Amino acid sequence: MVYNKQIMKRYLKYIALICLSISALSCKKGFLEESSQDLVRPTTTAALNQIMTGEAYPLNSVITEFTDLLTDDIQSEYNANATVVSALNKYAPAFTWQKNMIDRLLENSANSSNIWFNYYARIKGCNVVLDYVDEVTGTETEKQNLRGQALALRSFYYLMLVNYFGKPYYGTNVNPETDLGVPLILTAAVTDTPVGRSTVKEVYAQIEKDLLEAIPLLDAAGSGNHIYKFNGISARFLLSRVYLYMGNWDASIRYADATLQKKSSLKQMNEITAATFGISSAVSSPEVIWGYGFNAELSNMPFGGGQSVAKAAYFISDDLGNTYASSDLRLKYSFTSIGYITTTLNTYKGRSAKYVAGNTNGKAFRTAEVYLNRAEAYIQKAIAGDGSAVSKALADINLLRLNRITTAAYTPLTISDPQELYTFYKAERRRELCLEDSRWFDLRRWGMPELKHTIQLSAGTPQVETLQHNDSRYTLAIPTEALSRNANLIQNP
Repeated sequence: MVYNKQIMKRYLKYIALICLSISALSCKKGFLEESSQDLVRPTTTAALNQIMTGEAYPLNSVITEFTDLLTDDIQSEYNANATVVSALNKYAPAFTWQKNMIDRLLENSANSSNIWFNYYARIKGCNVVLDYVDEVTGTETEKQNLRGQALALRSFYYLMLVNYFGKPYYGTNVNPETDLGVPLILTAAVTDTPVGRSTVKEVYAQIEKDLLEAIPLLDAAGSGNHIYKFNGISARFLLSRVYLYMGNWDASIRYADATLQKKSSLKQMNEITAATFGISSAVSSPEVIWGYGFNAELSNMPFGGGQSVAKAAYFISDDLGNTYASSDLRLKYSFTSIGYITTTLNTYKGRSAKYVAGNTNGKAFRTAEVYLNRAEAYIQKAIAGDGSAVSKALADINLLRLNRITTAAYTPLTISDPQELYTFYKAERRRELCLEDSRWFDLRRWGMPELKHTIQLSAGTPQVETLQHNDSRYTLAIPTEALSRNANLIQNP
């Protein structure tokens, strides 16, 4: 197999190039600097595909694991057990919304906490593919497929970054034309000029541009991509989410329609006979459009968990659990019950059960979200006076609930008031998409409500930390390391 050995040799060289490029994120001139790309250059589409798989896709390393700690879906409990105390203190900066939480998490050696670096490292992989795809040998179909994947994947990362480090695009007290987003790095080429932050509007415009360019490329050349790679369906899915976040209801509906025309299946939970079912498993779930995310991100939850004598430091909140009716099958299949022994056996909802241990991915784009995105857009149109929109929103919500509520208990929702339906919808979206990188972003765009977390870090009295309504901490602070290496970065207030 001489050919395979040659490819592997080339691949190792290219990975060395990527590693050099990514190391630029922490060199003295700023996160843009990189070593000379004249050292090694990929020459084939096969080599670029290897780079794309290993350095751009989020499937083999944890990018972030603390997002849910920011939300009302997680609560904490003190126990003198040393492992629990250690975990409480390690992740307290996120759970208590400390302004410099990423710096503090890094100091505490929290896993994969530098999300600024983690996302830009993956963007770097996408940019290398885009920089070289026209220069390598291979078929035009292979090149179109690679270009489409890299554009779509880069847009996903920028959507995540701008929703961590920039204000929401749509809502009160925001202005996307002036609010700062994140730097737009669109090439892996060497530069000595650190790039400043683009506005939220500029970042979203680039996301939209990349996806609109990616869709026809992926339709033409990527229809055979496996479930762990972007194709035209997953790119349309992402545009549906992007337009929802932008408050462009008609465009969100249009791309939700386009997604569901190609994949519309939902899992009927009444048909599940096993004790568990991974709704986000790309291997077994009929809802998965794109599987992503290293499953270690979810298996690490609960933080400091698995103790035989105590509850974990952080676990599924009562506030979330109490929103499910007893007839809601998601209460059974969305969470893993974990036990510990005192004088009796005690169980609690400890972590996500939406993935399957041993499978590659932990999270996914799912058809369930597409129905919810479309329903929310219709509700917003109803609030604005569209008389036909309520029934359309109800149709999507009821289809989802039909597949989630026990058959004997299911009755269709008949709410006619748009505002009342919106309230129900937000709770329904929370129930369906919990622990899937959705809740924090939804809370931000729904007006940044007040949140309270109770935490106790040592023997004594628990403290209550409050994230105020419209709190500036709904936008995360840029890590100090990035600021110190790029004089053109402006910190969030």
